[in-house]
Amino acid sequence: MRVLKESGGWLNEQIESNEKTAKIFLIIGLATLIIGLATIFYGLGIVFIGWGITFIVISIYFFIKSGPYYKGKIGETLVEEYLKELNDNYYLINDIMLPERYGNIDHILFCPNGIFVIETKNYEGEIICDGDEWHRHYEGGFTISMRGRPYWKEPIDYDIRSPSKSVKGNAVKLKQLIESQRNIFRNPIKIWVEGIVVFTDPNVNLKLNKPTVTVLKVEELCDYLKNKESKLKFSSKELELIENLILMQAKGHFN
Repeated sequence: MRVLKESGGWLNEQIESNEKTAKIFLIIGLATLIIGLATIFYGLGIVFIGWGITFIVISIYFFIKSGPYYKGKIGETLVEEYLKELNDNYYLINDIMLPERYGNIDHILFCPNGIFVIETKNYEGEIICDGDEWHRHYEGGFTISMRGRPYWKEPIDYDIRSPSKSVKGNAVKLKQLIESQRNIFRNPIKIWVEGIVVFTDPNVNLKLNKPTVTVLKVEELCDYLKNKESKLKFSSKELELIENLILMQAKGHFN
């Protein structure tokens, strides 16, 4: 497999932004807290201490906010590692934003028998898919409260942002972008871009009910791609033109 663009850029930006903000609030919080402690016997001492604690809490929030981005980066890296099993007929572009789309596309894979948009999720636990609706399930049972008291906790499902809707939206946008460049193909054609949702955490338990896209675990991905049959075949020249178009977009040169 040939990697045309490495991953991690968008996620690294989110991590760096959150950690920078967290450090700023932490420094301000500690400084304000020190001032408050130094002036504790004066009227404003308690006020400074309150502000200092508030800034430190905000700092902790931004450090915690970086956690999912770290986990997402691990997941994307794992997908890349598995895709290295593919031969040089496969081309991979990672971590790219298309025009008028919020967020990034994790992976775009090009090969003679198709174009694939891959959405990576590094979730663990029980994940339930019902069409385009997704939930994370938490079991109930006896548990211990923070005060040390046992109580019964009801099972609960939390809604999560639909990865199938996201990957379908990105696939449609990529399809439109490619088809708009009529110089790529000798004859105008309708192409198909397939969206795939890939889960990378070994502890994920998927319960799928009529998913609207292909949903795989990371260890299933390469076999799926190798065995995928398509009526539409791309020449090496066509793939090269498509790849250059996407890379131009990644560099901000697309108009």
